[in-house]
Amino acid sequence: MTKALVTCGNHPGVYFLEKWFPQFQFIYGDASFTAQISVAQQLLLPMVSQPGFIHQLLNLCLDQQIESVFAMAAAEQELLAEAVELFEEFDIQLNLPDLNTKKYLVKEALLLASLREAGTQIVPFQTSDSVETFSKACLALGYPTETLAISSVENPELVWLMDDHLAKTKTAFQGKPVISFIKAMKLFPNEMLLLRKFHQSTFKPTHAVFTHGKSVSAWNALAEEEKLLNQVSEQLKLHGIFEFNFQERQHLFGLKPFSVR
Repeated sequence: MTKALVTCGNHPGVYFLEKWFPQFQFIYGDASFTAQISVAQQLLLPMVSQPGFIHQLLNLCLDQQIESVFAMAAAEQELLAEAVELFEEFDIQLNLPDLNTKKYLVKEALLLASLREAGTQIVPFQTSDSVETFSKACLALGYPTETLAISSVENPELVWLMDDHLAKTKTAFQGKPVISFIKAMKLFPNEMLLLRKFHQSTFKPTHAVFTHGKSVSAWNALAEEEKLLNQVSEQLKLHGIFEFNFQERQHLFGLKPFSVR
């Protein structure tokens, strides 16, 4: 049985992997533990901020005869992306995107454009870098009838919802801050932005595991969504756990490496 290390072991959001991979013997690693898992499954890890984190983690894997690692923190994924080949030299698989794929994934607008050109169904989107192009992009996407999702190239993880009607009664919706058109103009006067149509009634997250571009398992995905997952993973050579967001089933809103911290 393959022995696998899951980081962020004190976080309840990582235990679903046992259902996905019954063939693995899981060890949960973290800098401290309060979660109710057996001591035999716990492994104390160095803080990702500590100097030499990569080599300390490698030594622990070798000592514990660990063959596979699921890094579940964004900071860990960022750092370990540089060490994929190092771990492979010791026959240890890091389940995360390598450095080149990681750099490509953060350029979300270019990523969506590339996938669209390859035939993937993408939600309608526009980009803007000035007040003038922002107004044109909003109109092109059907604003004010349509709710729009706005994210900055500098901070793609933070997604704002722009809806004048919704902004009158709510400051947040589905975990995303809600703003009006006027406030958006003040917040992002000349930033490079990605704007997408947002249909809250059909917005759906799906998680999938890939190995070198091949789908291993998917959770909460319908048949047509799994087909799209496979198409995207083959094009991008995805490796690791990813979160995909869909609208209206077959339309991709976005994707990113999955993390709990």
